[in-house]
Amino acid sequence: MVTATHEVSIKGRIQQVPAFRFDDVVIITKGNFLHIAEIFDEYWLPVGRLPDPYHVLTVLQAAQHKPDLFTFAQRVPDTQPRFPFHMELDNVAVIPLSSYDAWFGKQISSASRRNIRASEKKGVIVKEVSFDDEYVRGIMSIYDESPIRAGRQFWHFGKDFRRVQAENGTYRERSTFLAAYAEGEMIGYLKVVWDVKSAAIMQILSKLKFRERRPNNALLSEAVRLCTEKKIPYLLYESYVYGNKEDSSLTRFKRENGFVRMDLPRYFVPLTHKGSLCLKLGLHRNVKDLIPYWLRSRLVRIRDGWYARRGMKD
Repeated sequence: MVTATHEVSIKGRIQQVPAFRFDDVVIITKGNFLHIAEIFDEYWLPVGRLPDPYHVLTVLQAAQHKPDLFTFAQRVPDTQPRFPFHMELDNVAVIPLSSYDAWFGKQISSASRRNIRASEKKGVIVKEVSFDDEYVRGIMSIYDESPIRAGRQFWHFGKDFRRVQAENGTYRERSTFLAAYAEGEMIGYLKVVWDVKSAAIMQILSKLKFRERRPNNALLSEAVRLCTEKKIPYLLYESYVYGNKEDSSLTRFKRENGFVRMDLPRYFVPLTHKGSLCLKLGLHRNVKDLIPYWLRSRLVRIRDGWYARRGMKD
């Protein structure tokens, strides 16, 4: 094992965090007071590359500067707990797939079906494309359309070519890149990363000025079609709900398009006395999740209003 640092993006900013490198994976450590170790890109790594948690624990226990906690999760569709550690539930947005027709006819809302048909009628064309300079510039044109999205500051706004290329080019060898076009202009894109029994959407985004043409629905429809052609039974799109925020525009989009909530075991293993104490007190959780939902909703509205006013001034 080698002690080093690793580059991660936190709230749109590149930072160096402590890391342990062993085998072919990286274990990163986050947190200032409580140091929590996790498998870097655990959600995105192929299931076959995930290390044995007991092996990771043995290595971390022997480290000179060991973290306070180690956390890891099981992967879709492995929902039954298999390890004797402190466990909480992660939720993932998943579309269980059998065929495209079943998804289109039975799993999505009537509004989503209308949106997919409307997108086609309004001239939106979705293509599988190469990850080349033209595609990267198309992504940049979407990023740079507005510094504010969904009422909040958009972290990708203003990024340079190399950074956009690097961030979107990860796992290229097992990814498919889709682009939505209207009148010859790239108006949206989607990246899907493949595994043996699942595929995961890493990014889906489109231009605000083409919202009425429903490019996101067209992109998602094509991603589902590809999954069913490849006999992939699960399409993932990160979390179904985030923290204690039970409803949001993103959750509604997922629900309308056939995603359901799947709860997966997440484990927390203390490696120090501080880790044990913080785990008992619940201090390992995200600070935002400790704020009551009613208060958090008010704070979000205040933040959204502030960003909206600032956007008008800009």
